[in-house]
Amino acid sequence: MNGLSYAIIGGGPSGLFAALFTTLALRETGLAGTVTVYERNRSCGRKILVTGGGQCNLTRDDSVEHMLAHYGTNGRFLSHAIHSFPPKRTMEFFEELGLPLVIRDDDKVFPASLKATEVVQVLVQACTRLGVVFSNERRITGISRENSTFLLESEHEVPIRADAVAICTGGKSFPKTGSTGDGYRLAQQLGHMIVPVHPALSAVTTPSSSIGTCSGISVDPVTLVYTNKWGKHVHATGPLLITHNGLSGPVVLNNSRDFATGDRIDVCWLPRAGSKRASTRQEMENLILEACSKQGSAQLSTVVHKLGLPSKLIAYLMQEATVDGTRKAAEVGRKTIAPLASLLAAHPFEISLEGAFGQAIVTAGGVDLSQVDSKTMQSRFVEGLFFAGEVLDIDGDTGGYNLQAAWSTGALAGTSMVAATHTRRAFTPLR
Repeated sequence: MNGLSYAIIGGGPSGLFAALFTTLALRETGLAGTVTVYERNRSCGRKILVTGGGQCNLTRDDSVEHMLAHYGTNGRFLSHAIHSFPPKRTMEFFEELGLPLVIRDDDKVFPASLKATEVVQVLVQACTRLGVVFSNERRITGISRENSTFLLESEHEVPIRADAVAICTGGKSFPKTGSTGDGYRLAQQLGHMIVPVHPALSAVTTPSSSIGTCSGISVDPVTLVYTNKWGKHVHATGPLLITHNGLSGPVVLNNSRDFATGDRIDVCWLPRAGSKRASTRQEMENLILEACSKQGSAQLSTVVHKLGLPSKLIAYLMQEATVDGTRKAAEVGRKTIAPLASLLAAHPFEISLEGAFGQAIVTAGGVDLSQVDSKTMQSRFVEGLFFAGEVLDIDGDTGGYNLQAAWSTGALAGTSMVAATHTRRAFTPLR
């Protein structure tokens, strides 16, 4: 096929969508061009295969406005992309490709088979039908400009020429899937700034705590209280999971973008009813004393357990607070329960994210959004260079948000690549 050459660096979710929509845009406009995906792994879509525990939570049955509230402080950047390709369109698109979907009660959308492999298969097959060229096991190590074209360097080969490039390499998390930060280096080679990266959607370890003895216990809800990098006190409420070496669950994962090794977070095990705010120690004391007054013959541990916490966790907390849980409820007073109430209201943990890139679901930080046009995903100062997906300084909450961002930005980048090159240079029409 004659015409211009389009290079997609990275064959993950955003890269496959960028390739698809570049090819679709060429067909719709009757123009000629070659679209090539350069993937460092033996096959594309390895990051997709581990999403949703291998089931691939590919989006949510939700409004754009609600989606945009789940990308931290940078959600506004995604407004045009997700409005252009919203969750409803994502679902329609996959079904048009022949992938049946199922919508769960919590609005999460999965392939009906609950197999992420099928998501990869339909995307690769669609690309192949449209003529996308796959160059697997081809790691792009350098990028430069020569007049109006790009030169892509790979190991032991002559440079590859391309008229437009989309960097869709993902972030730095889960490196076993091939996400090792290549895109950041490529962006920097063309003058882009990189917002420092760190793990997001990550569990944390608690090296100075023995909370891991309660591994496997889930508490819903708890309230996390911490101070973010802007000095704001954050109260975040949701499910928490205790792991063998720390804390996880949605409330930890969704806020880990703000955490750093050495930070302190406080866990309120019994938040105020109907509120996202943590209970105070005095409120917790009053709650326990009121329950004790109604169950005077019961053991203190039984009374606290009935407030809604697992008995194993209660035993651990009482041991930590040096409170005797076998005492009769009628025998205890405010002074006795004060240490326990303090832990229930604000259990302090010093956290660590050392090694978290190995298991974090996504990466926070990335290509500085001020240098990317949110209406096209094109670089603001390198014409013909586009970005999509996790390589950008965007990370969403758990539950389909990150894949939707990848689909939307990939689709927008692909469509915009054709529009941009068409206005820059003449194309050869398809015959």
